Amino acid sequence: MKKLFFLLMVGTSAIAYSQVGINTTSPQGALDVVSNTGAFIPPRMTTAQRNAIVLPPSGAVIYNTTTSSLEFNYGIPASPTWKTPVTSTVASSNIVLAGGSSSSAGPTNASADDGVGYYEFTFTLPSAAKCKLDLYPTGWSNKVTGVGTDLYIDNLITSVASVVTTNTSPQNMHVVVPYSYVTPSNLASGDHTVRVKASSISKIDGSDRITYSYLCWN
Repeated sequence: MKKLFFLLMVGTSAIAYSQVGINTTSPQGALDVVSNTGAFIPPRMTTAQRNAIVLPPSGAVIYNTTTSSLEFNYGIPASPTWKTPVTSTVASSNIVLAGGSSSSAGPTNASADDGVGYYEFTFTLPSAAKCKLDLYPTGWSNKVTGVGTDLYIDNLITSVASVVTTNTSPQNMHVVVPYSYVTPSNLASGDHTVRVKASSISKIDGSDRITYSYLCWN
């Protein structure tokens, strides 16, 4: 009789207020559990048992005993996607340096037509970091030459990237190819030199211009 009376009371409360409170007479939500001596325990099951749930609602919560983790359905009932809330304390990526050219930069070591010029800039990293370099041609040669760019970082003999789009170019076409490059590993802290140079089948002369930017993080 006591159990029946309790169920009738809970049912009546739910119908009247659309809210259920445990250890409280003034629930602040559809279900409000109040306790300072115990914890809320969601259904505990293995991965196989979880996968056997038919059409689990979006937001359904379980404790997976196979992976020892709390999971919720991030997907939809017909296509559930069970995910674990992020609990990692690893720091997120930190931007340590950003900069670039505020106006078009002309090449070094280039007269009007000799085609052997290059662009070079330096930056100083306060700590080891990966860097993303963006190069944008903003002026161009009127020579009918190949279109290509070699990129060097510190080692000015071996390029880290090479971009070639064609063996010849129409008049007034950009000679420096626009592109982005992300270092595959951290650059060490300290000074770094970046050089943008024409490839073997292209030219950079005194008429060419670029702007550039860099963003580094660890």
